[in-house]
Amino acid sequence: MRRYKCDPRWINARFKGECARCRRAIRTGERAFYYPEDRSLYCAAEECGGAASREFSARAFDEDNNALM
Repeated sequence: MRRYKCDPRWINARFKGECARCRRAIRTGERAFYYPEDRSLYCAAEECGGAASREFSARAFDEDNNALM
């Protein structure tokens, strides 16, 4: 899978934030899923960051496999 500058990724939060989905506070040092393009942050909970991560991975996989056809 190719990686691009604006691809979302798991990070360790350097600043306090708030989950874009459940509005839970994200503290400095916590693991979070980050979308750099719109600067949204998702907590590590399975229904928030976990779901966003799976969704992105599935779309990237589909894009890679459909491009080969």
